[in-house]
Amino acid sequence: MTLQLYLAIGVPTLALVLGMIGNGLLFNALSARMTSLEGRMLSLETSMNTRFDLIMGRLSDLDSRLSVLEDRSKR
Repeated sequence: MTLQLYLAIGVPTLALVLGMIGNGLLFNALSARMTSLEGRMLSLETSMNTRFDLIMGRLSDLDSRLSVLEDRSKR
C-alpha cells in the first residue's frame, strides 16, 4: 500500500521535475540562439550602414560633378 502511494506521488513529481529541467535547458539554448542572431543582425546593420555611407558619398561626388557641368553649360 505504501509503495503504491509512493509511486502515485513520486512518478508524477519526477515527471514534473524532469519537464522543468528540460524546459530550462531548451530556454537556455533558445537564449543562446537569440543572442547569436542579435550579433549577426548588428553585424549586418553595420555592413549596410557602411555601404549606405559609401553610396551617399559617391552620390555627393556625382552631384558636385553635375553642378560643375551645369555651371559650365550656363556660360
